[in-house]
Amino acid sequence: MATTQATNQELQEQLDTLRKDFAEVTKTLREMTTAYAKESQDRVKVAAGQAQDQVKESFTKVQGEVESHPYSSMAVAFGIGLVLGKILDR
Repeated sequence: MATTQATNQELQEQLDTLRKDFAEVTKTLREMTTAYAKESQDRVKVAAGQAQDQVKESFTKVQGEVESHPYSSMAVAFGIGLVLGKILDR
């Protein structure tokens, strides 16, 4: 009977150790996932900032071209409108 109680006690201790180990593994995975998500978020923010800067720069260039050649710009816009109208009309 004492052997059975000792075996049960050992199994209980091993089970408790496994629970603690599993809790530690879960905690470590959570920390790793959080760190990875933070890094990914930072990279996305940097890429979005670069894209925004490029769009602003392109818009400024286009605006300058339109201001320096207003009639040509209107003719091009009219032509693009006609082409898109024909394409979408089908």
